[in-house]
Amino acid sequence: MKKIGILTHKQCDLDALCSVMTMTEIIEEHYNNIEPVLITEDSYLKEKMKNIRKFISIEKAKEIKLDYLLVCDVNEYDRVYGIDILKSVPIENRYLIDHHDDNRIELEIPKQNQLINKNASSTCEIIAKKMIDENIFISNDIAYNLYLGILSDTSFFSNGTTEETMRVVSKLPLADKERLKAHKSLLELTPKQKYLLSKIEEEKVNIEGLAIYKLLLPIESGDITPLVKHNKFQEKVAPTEEKPVSCFIIGIGNNYFIKFKKLADSGIDILSIAKKCNGGGHKTRCAGIFYNDTYTNVLTTIINEYEKNKIKTKKYKL
Repeated sequence: MKKIGILTHKQCDLDALCSVMTMTEIIEEHYNNIEPVLITEDSYLKEKMKNIRKFISIEKAKEIKLDYLLVCDVNEYDRVYGIDILKSVPIENRYLIDHHDDNRIELEIPKQNQLINKNASSTCEIIAKKMIDENIFISNDIAYNLYLGILSDTSFFSNGTTEETMRVVSKLPLADKERLKAHKSLLELTPKQKYLLSKIEEEKVNIEGLAIYKLLLPIESGDITPLVKHNKFQEKVAPTEEKPVSCFIIGIGNNYFIKFKKLADSGIDILSIAKKCNGGGHKTRCAGIFYNDTYTNVLTTIINEYEKNKIKTKKYKL
């Protein structure tokens, strides 16, 4: 039997987890001659999902001969969890499902093997749409996970949704009580989330239109970035009319993960700033990343790029 590895990005969020979990189930159900191997970081977020499958570490995966490889919810070289695993599979046998905008260093995957929709709210939306449009059976567990991934990546349908998003969501075979359960699951704070929420500080910078927040933790804190997807975190670091651009710096040891947001009518191009911070994403929500760096250098880079961009952007308004 041939084997297909399934990867997503580092510090995986619910859209990533739900999309790889769904693809694992689809392959098991429809391809009798292919065995899926889920090579994904372990995460407390999996407890919010249904029908949890076993994740395999990169070290364990290196012992397995993979014939194919599928990457979900990421198209950026530095962000893939298990890039060495991907490189071990022939290029023609690599596949991609993703919804992100332009990225810094894209993965080497043939165009014909890519299912990308930059207008989709999430990777789960892309998968759900494909299943609905092609009349592929969607079990209750799959429907729940897809709904949870879309719900999470849109912050309860408040960001990035389109008419197509809502059409897809409405067609998922999920009872109202199950939808309500997914909402409740996202809203509930774990003890770890409550602790980290209390540790967020605002960086005092006297810059017009920009708010910077920080959460700096020792390296042994492990994977905490999915926590900032929670609605409570979103509210705490959200842009405002007074500060239409917000930047959230999450430091774990000497690695820094940056979340940029802006109000939709703010003309400043935060995507360009994110690219200068080794990242990419969407026009109103994007991210950057710094490995083996210092907080001072990260902060200086963000401020300098913001000031350059603000001067160049005529539509910028406060």
